[in-house]
Amino acid sequence: MLSLTDKAVEVIREVCQGEYTGLRILVRKGCSGLTYSMGLEEQAAEDDEIIDIDDVKVFVDPGSALWLIGATMDYVADSTMGSGFVFDNPNAVPPPPPGCSCSSGTCG
Repeated sequence: MLSLTDKAVEVIREVCQGEYTGLRILVRKGCSGLTYSMGLEEQAAEDDEIIDIDDVKVFVDPGSALWLIGATMDYVADSTMGSGFVFDNPNAVPPPPPGCSCSSGTCG
């Protein structure tokens, strides 16, 4: 399942600040790779997998959990792309080659 760095745990704790129970992560696979969505939640869904580190909880639905096996989530501050959560995911699909169009079906 997903691992979190100490910095990611610290940021999630700060963001929740007692108002929310945890952070939800949703993973979708598209033609250009994996996309990650996140949101604050007051409670887990019945079928969620729950990552519980100290007082920080991360909720992951069963479909997303499959894409997060062996992945690590970190928080990067002040990078050239800005600050935010980043994923090191061995399940990530490389982006399509240049000139490839998902809508036209020219990529396999």
